Amino acid sequence: MDRGLKDKVALVAGGGTGIGRATALRLGDEGAKVFVIGRRLDRLASVVAEIEAFGGKAGCLSVDLASAACGEEAVSAAVAWGGGLDILVNAAGTFPYTPVHELSDADWDEALAINLSGVMRMCRAAAGAITKGGAMVNISSTNAVMGDKVSSCGAYSAAKAGQLGLTKQFAAELAPNIRVNAILPGPIDTDMLEGWLDDPQERADWMARYIPMARLGLASEVASVVAMLVSDDGAYVTGVVIPVDGGMTLV
Repeated sequence: MDRGLKDKVALVAGGGTGIGRATALRLGDEGAKVFVIGRRLDRLASVVAEIEAFGGKAGCLSVDLASAACGEEAVSAAVAWGGGLDILVNAAGTFPYTPVHELSDADWDEALAINLSGVMRMCRAAAGAITKGGAMVNISSTNAVMGDKVSSCGAYSAAKAGQLGLTKQFAAELAPNIRVNAILPGPIDTDMLEGWLDDPQERADWMARYIPMARLGLASEVASVVAMLVSDDGAYVTGVVIPVDGGMTLV
């Protein structure tokens, strides 16, 4: 089924791992030309190779998403590579496991630089490049709307909450030409969960208690929602925040 993604140019920040990687693969599978950025060139190149292996087109660039120039650098490269830009997905993130009352200024600054300021800069740069009818999706977190005593991630939570405000503001200002939405993933089975309830039984008990579906989510399940939002199927959806959390935020 053609959902209007064939030959669209998609820029995926944080496309080398986790949700970003799954999103890049999904968009590539749907026919989009995918440009992935992040810090680790080896992981980005691996994603490019996977997409090209099934006949897709992909490119990559190593970018420091904490830098002031990240947005302009990444968007300019994507446009030059693909001949334009239709889609932006912000999936990059850093997750310091530090109780909020013990946070150092350095941890706080890094978390906001990547998880909030980097997202703003990417959206700001893409706003002037994305063609009419294009879309942006910001990968936020359930931590944006609820506390999390287990993971102790105050800086991450604050930054992800800020993403929701940015999402709604960009959606309001860029409508009707560009749609902007956010996703709230719950605990997703990616490398980011390393150090979080490492004991298998403790993790299973936690999931059974707090997640109605009683399991971790898959990165591919988040990528499916991203694909819907940036495709023709999401043509009348903007400014919304969609939980993909197994029911974790039901109450």
